[in-house]
This record gives sequence, C-alpha cells and structure tokens, in this order.
Amino acid sequence: MKMPRGTALLGGISLLSIAARLFPLQGLHPLVWDEIEFFRATDWVRRGLVPYRDFWEHHTPLQWFLFAPLTALTHSTGVSAILLMRWVQLPLWIVGFVLLRGWMRRAGISALASWSAMTLVLCSTLFMLPAVEYRVDVLGCVIYIAALALLQKIGDGRRFAFFGGAMLCMAGLANLRLGPLAVLTLLLVRVVRTRERAWGGNTRANWSFAGAAAALAPACAYFAATHSARIAWQRLWTDNFVADRFAQAPVDWMFAHRFAVAFGLRLVDSAPNFQLSAVDPGGIAILVIGGIGIVRALRRGFRAPGDDFFLAFLQVANLLFIAAMKYVFNYHLEIAVLLMAPLAATEIDRFVTSAPRRRAVLALVIVAAIVNVAAALFRGKESDTAYEDFIMREVDRRTPAGAKVFDSVGWPLHRDPAYRYWFLRANVFVMEEHQRFEPYTIADLLRDPPAAVIADYDVRKWLATHRPFGEFVVTHYLPLWREIWLPGMSARLTPFAPAARWAVLADGTYDVYASTRLASHPWYRQPLDFERPLWRGVTPPSAADRDAQIEWLVDGAPVSAAPTLTLRRGQRLEAISHEPLPVGIMLIMTNNELAFCQPPRGTTLEASDPPRWHVPDLGALVQLARGTAAPVPRSPCRR
Repeated sequence: MKMPRGTALLGGISLLSIAARLFPLQGLHPLVWDEIEFFRATDWVRRGLVPYRDFWEHHTPLQWFLFAPLTALTHSTGVSAILLMRWVQLPLWIVGFVLLRGWMRRAGISALASWSAMTLVLCSTLFMLPAVEYRVDVLGCVIYIAALALLQKIGDGRRFAFFGGAMLCMAGLANLRLGPLAVLTLLLVRVVRTRERAWGGNTRANWSFAGAAAALAPACAYFAATHSARIAWQRLWTDNFVADRFAQAPVDWMFAHRFAVAFGLRLVDSAPNFQLSAVDPGGIAILVIGGIGIVRALRRGFRAPGDDFFLAFLQVANLLFIAAMKYVFNYHLEIAVLLMAPLAATEIDRFVTSAPRRRAVLALVIVAAIVNVAAALFRGKESDTAYEDFIMREVDRRTPAGAKVFDSVGWPLHRDPAYRYWFLRANVFVMEEHQRFEPYTIADLLRDPPAAVIADYDVRKWLATHRPFGEFVVTHYLPLWREIWLPGMSARLTPFAPAARWAVLADGTYDVYASTRLASHPWYRQPLDFERPLWRGVTPPSAADRDAQIEWLVDGAPVSAAPTLTLRRGQRLEAISHEPLPVGIMLIMTNNELAFCQPPRGTTLEASDPPRWHVPDLGALVQLARGTAAPVPRSPCRR
C-alpha cells in the first residue's frame, strides 16, 4: 500500500534529523562524566568483577552486563572507546521508536499524527542531546516502552501480562530512577482495563506480578551466588536513600529550569535571561502539545480510562517523581519526552481535520527539523572532545600499567582508581561529610601513591574542601598539563618560613628549580583555579630559575646542591632557604619535558563552556573515529 505523501515526508525528515545527530554522537557533543563512569563499570564486569562487591557503584547494573561483551571490541585509551558504545546502543533507540509507533497504532492514533509527534521528539535538543550519550537511561527507557507495548495487549493473553511485568522489573534493573514509575505502572494495570475503557481490574494483570518476580529472581540469585547481596542492597538502597536525605539541592527550581531551557530561558543564573540560540522548537512543541494532551486525557478519562488516560496518569506521576529529586539533569527528562509523544500525537490527530491544518503541522515539523539540523551540525564542542581524548591518552602514556590514578570519574580507562569511591559526585561528598564513607587521606596516598592526579573540576573541589589533603597534593604534584598532575615537589619559602619538607612519591631524577622569580608563580597563589586571569600566559620554570641558595637534606643527611636530584620513593626531602627574599622551589622529573601546559582558551575538560556556533571540524571527528586525535598546541609550556 502506498504511503501518504505527508507521512512519507515526515519519515524523511525523521531520517534527516537522525543523520544530523550522528555528528554530535561522533564527537561534536563531548563526553560527559557519566559516560566514562558507565564504560568503566561495563568493562569491569567484562573482566569478571562483581558490581558493588569488587567496585563501588550506585546504579543498577543491567546495562553493564548487556554491553560487557562489546567493550572487548575496543582497546582504545581515548574517547573512541566511549564513542563506540554510543554507536552500539543506537539500535536500542530504533527498537524503542518502533515499539512506540506500535503502541500509538494500537491506541488508534493515525500514522500522520504518530510520525509528527515522533519527529518532533527526534528534532528536540531536549531529548536528542542526552539520547546520544552512553548511559543507563537509554536502556531503561527502551525497556519501559517495551513494557507499555506488552501491557497494552494484556487482553490478548496472559503471556503479554507476564512479559510486560518482567520488562517493568528489568527497567528498574537498568535504571534505578525508573523504579517508582515501574511499580506504579504495575499497580495501575491491575485496576484499569484500557481496552474496555473501564475500572475494576483485570485478573490477567496478576501475571504481571509473576513476570516481575521472575525477572527479579535471576538478579537475586546472582548476588547471592557472588556473596554480594548485602553490599548491593547497601549501595543501591541504603546509600542512595541516605545521600538523598542529607543532600542539599544545588539550586532552586532546577526541575523548572530543565524544561525552561527548551524555551531559551535560564532560570538558575543570578538574573534569569533569555538565549535565542538555545530555543528548541521541537522541544517546545512536544512539551506544549503533550501538556494539552495530558489535561484532556485526564479530564475525560476518569469516567472511561483508555490508553491515553493510562499514559497521562503515568506521565503526571513521572513528572512528580522527577520534580521531587534534589538533582535534576536533562537526561532525567528522556522518559518524560518519550511519554509525551503519544499524548501529543493524540492532540495532533484531533487537530488535523482539514488540509490546511495538516500543512500547518507539517510546517511546524519542518521548522523544528531545520533548527535541529542547524544545532546538531553547527553548535558543537569537538575541541573539548579532542582535549578529553588527549588527556585520556596522555595519562595512559605517562603512567605505568598497574598504576593508580586519583581523579573524579575514571578518565584513564585502563588505570585503577586510587580512591575506593572513585566517582566523585554529590553522593560521595555528602556521604563522606556525614561519615558514611571513609575519606581518602594522606596516609592512604602515602601507602600507595597515585601515579597521577587528574585535576578536573570535582577533584579540585575535593582538594579545596579537604584542605590538609589538598595542600599535601599541591605540594607533592605538579601540572604537566592543566589537568594532569604528576609527582613533583614545590614550595614557597620566605625568611619567616625558610624550610619545606616532602615525602618522595616516585623514584626518579628531578630537575631542581629555585629562584626568587618563581616565588611569584600563580601555582603558589591559585593552584586550584586555572580560570583566573593571572594564569594566562604562564610559562614553566627555566634554566634561569636556578640561582637561589638552597640547602638540601635527604633523610636528614645533607646533599650537595646540583641541577638534578636522584630520589627514591619513601625518602624524606628537606629544603632550607638562605635567601633574604621569598623563593619558589619546584622539582620536576627530568623526563617530563613539559610543565603548566594549558589548552586553547574556551577548551575545557568538562565541556563547561557553552557550545558555540561554528563550522564543525570534520577532520577532527574523523581522527576521533580512528582513535588518532590531533595534538593539542603545547609550545609555550616546553621547558
């Protein structure tokens, strides 16, 4: 049968929107912290480690087990490993939208309205920006949509109820945040018969509870067999509950802000502002039309609850669950946008009663698609992706296999974390503050010194809030690059405090720099804030910085002053200044030819600067795909 022209056009626009979003998937959209976290957890599972028992985590683990075999396809030490995982989860979204279209067809929604709503979702930055990321939300959303598709057919047999319940359980095992929504869905399907548009329950729905129990049983058996049930319960339930109880919301109205961004509004700044470049027509359309659909479905559905009422009720509950969270991020809204699609499609079906109205809907979709393609292709941050790749590879190159690294997320994919609670986010800060997690101490560091410190934002925040530990790290590590700190010693000596002492953390020969000029180096004033103007144009120490008179002692014994010192891990080094002016001292390993390097302005490891409109560097994307990212400029920092 020939497809109607309007539906065919919408299908073509959808494909164009998806094709445009493949560029952010490949690197125009930089990696976010969670993607590295989930890759590390997935790869650890592939290597045979048991979640929670062998490594700390606070998410449910289904994604890691499902994708674990696929991490064996890459041995990359850079971003291409995570980009691969973005690609391999793409079929999940295809399955999810096929299931969503099937649900709408069985609900009596026309093909034109269904494709219009789904195309608006695919043209929405609100949805597509997090959708390209490798995260637990993708698997959880697709499994939940599969559960809805099965439960919609509950009247056709008990097997649909059974497998629908199993899918609801698996949605929670994929993404803990979907747990409350899955439970509510399980209860609602027991009291509503959508096919008959009636209340009163459906005995076949009892099989949904059996399906949920059957899906949960293998998970429980696994944790029992691996002797990890107690620690899994603690990490997934107790720790998350306690952390949420003690946590303070970072800003007010974060839930509203996440939706307001689609309208170009920023509500979290000191003064709310409007950004035209951030306006998301697809997101606005799906939210507004879907919101109208919720109101209509609830208003007429209490007397005759059909599929639209069933979905609207769940969507309201879902939005309330999200709003109650203290931390709300854009990826939390993926399931909300997906559930909006059928509700918006219902309203579009109601609206398109004439040819002019159909053309109006098509015009809206075309406008959303044009903005989507422009935002996807010309509003990216591939320079940040390239810098992330460089940092990941450089840390791997500069540290020996088997070494540990102290960082906040696991940037070096093939190095073990120095701190047990290796994902330094709000939960860890809160739990450590309330003495639920043991802190990472100076004694821990000295027992097994990290081969490097990755000083991204959260590590610097950690160092600032753990002051003695932070001061120790700053005096025992020096930046090779802004975020790569390697073992090296530094101090600022004055006539009133003329001595400094260090514990040597790594074997090696160190170049010795000591001069009065170095005393004004910003490293001694702002070691944790590289964004300050005083860091612009900073150069590393040079041969001219060796004129200060310093007395050196190793394990209490004097050693002669020399341009280099050969030291062993565990030794105690002491420097005493005999200068009348302040002196800056730095000891840098001789094989580190660089120091204090910084990326180009506007390029950050955390992609903290907003994306900018520009013609994308397609060559950089190709190099990222090949695992051979272009080098970052570094000439000003060569010693």
